[in-house]
Amino acid sequence: MQVNFYFSLGTFLCLLCICHHVLGDTNVKLHNVEPHKGKPVLTPLNKQREVLEPEGKFIVEWETDLANETITFQVTCQTTGFVGFGLSPGGGMTGSDLIIGGIDSTGQSYFADYHGVGPTVPVLDQVQNWELLSAFENSTHTSLRFKRALDPCDPDDVAITNDTVNFIWAFGPNDGMSYHMGVRGSVAVNPLDPPYPAVDVSSFKSWKLTVNQAMPAPEKSFSYWCSIHSSPQFKKKNHVVGFRPLLVGPLAAKHTHHFVVYTCKTPPGIPAKEVFSPFSNKEGAECYTKESLMSKPFQLCSTTLYVWGVGGKEFFLPTHTGYPVGEDANEYYMLEVHYDNPTHLKDVKFETGVEIFYTPKLRQYDAGMMTIGHTVLASLLIPPRSKDFMIVGHCGKECTNKGIPEGGEIYLFNTLLHTHLAGRKMKLRHFRNETELPWVSYDDHYHFNYQKNRPLREERKILPGDSLTFECTYDTTSRNDVTVAGYSTRNEMCETFAWYYPKGAFEGCSSFYDIQHLYDLFGIKDVKWLPGIDSGAQPIVQQPTSMANKTFGEAIQASVTWTPELREKLQNMVKLSDHEGVCNVKEKHPPPQPEDYYTPFNPPPPPPKMIWNYPKVDKIYEPPLRCNVEENIIPN
Repeated sequence: MQVNFYFSLGTFLCLLCICHHVLGDTNVKLHNVEPHKGKPVLTPLNKQREVLEPEGKFIVEWETDLANETITFQVTCQTTGFVGFGLSPGGGMTGSDLIIGGIDSTGQSYFADYHGVGPTVPVLDQVQNWELLSAFENSTHTSLRFKRALDPCDPDDVAITNDTVNFIWAFGPNDGMSYHMGVRGSVAVNPLDPPYPAVDVSSFKSWKLTVNQAMPAPEKSFSYWCSIHSSPQFKKKNHVVGFRPLLVGPLAAKHTHHFVVYTCKTPPGIPAKEVFSPFSNKEGAECYTKESLMSKPFQLCSTTLYVWGVGGKEFFLPTHTGYPVGEDANEYYMLEVHYDNPTHLKDVKFETGVEIFYTPKLRQYDAGMMTIGHTVLASLLIPPRSKDFMIVGHCGKECTNKGIPEGGEIYLFNTLLHTHLAGRKMKLRHFRNETELPWVSYDDHYHFNYQKNRPLREERKILPGDSLTFECTYDTTSRNDVTVAGYSTRNEMCETFAWYYPKGAFEGCSSFYDIQHLYDLFGIKDVKWLPGIDSGAQPIVQQPTSMANKTFGEAIQASVTWTPELREKLQNMVKLSDHEGVCNVKEKHPPPQPEDYYTPFNPPPPPPKMIWNYPKVDKIYEPPLRCNVEENIIPN
């Protein structure tokens, strides 16, 4: 098998420096672990690569062998002292799995497997599962290469799975170490995700969609800002092939929770330039207030092109797919930015947005994006002090029958899983006929500050009549108030953004639990909905008078005592009861309608109701167990 390596200029210069010292520095200390005799391994593992220390002083590269269920790491660190590297589900020492190694003053290597038990020196493992392959040191750097089974079935080790994990790291100037010695940090990673191929962006064209302003509405803890942007004059169909987030400066990285790029479309017969040009490339406005809904065409921009979440990185589509643009004479896009401002800072200005790469060289398939999950509605309700509380959103077979042509198929190839601060786990499940297929995507260690577009290791075929369910699990044990759906990071969401091909009319498939059942459960008699997001995703209670003028969440918080029985009852209601489905399938060229049928501020009537739930299946998918429970016990 031929292995192709690629690496950055920074890695090359670092290696050049190391090679120079190895060949020309008489103080170089080398160590090779049997049976690897002779010249030390200097070629880096460039299948995956992360710079863990901001100044490039700690670099990790790794390569996964799925067939043999092993993973090999190489760490290169600017130190001649100890090097520490490990895996941590939460980013701290507690529950972590780590190695500490280096080369001592006599030229001998030291290397051992430890586990973290808290803010103290780590404990040596009884079973040493990490294997040192090679080590070397010159006058400035130390490099260690080592391997391990993905899951050693050892309670002192962290299994490497599809879940997000934190690479924790440390180094110091000397070979001896203590807990507080040296430099250390933590970076969230998905180590088993397929590596993105190296991309030469010089072969693409690009344009930028950004806003450069002070955070709006500082009296609020969050705000959504929308701006309309014209596209380049394509003249013919092109393919969008990649996206690079533009967060200019630390303030942009700190206060940009997410942004979404939408395509804007007018009803048939209405020129896009006539509707969007007056608002194009202007400052913009708050997205979904009553004023903006009445004066801006934001609601005509609803087809998702790209989603970036906090912690995300640049994203390039597979080489056989591209998102089609340039098919219309004048195209417009809306940039929606979610600013997070919990401390109500004023006059904090920064630029945020995205650079979009495109090419006139068309690829094999047009790609599209769909949203799957629970609608952002207050029936997404989580009691306080709850652990492992689940919210679900369904995509029923009626919608896949409508969104995928008869006899056709679509292929999912990338997902971005999304909740807010209380989210802990997510899973996209797939059902066909009476069988549950392997999960499409999942993460049992979701990291709010690390939301990225995750490529699937295998593309997933979806057929007409299939159904999908997206499950989100939350932990509110540290909260004394109820948590409801909404747009602040202190509210919650449950949705995944899935890329697929070939692009069709499929744009979204979600569901919600009928909130009327919750009114009945909590004794709410009458409510009023405010326009836009002024009340979040929840109504204002009108009756009874004891709850009047409170939001849905505030009314429940003030009047409900959360017994174990009530908590369990609510869980069963929102998880196992029927949901109302929302199937967003848009025709590319809908038939003309009467002039009064649709205006920007009078949307068409809703479609008939669809009732969805978990499908009845004969077989539930169970992932294979790697470890025998009895073998997972370490002897005294």
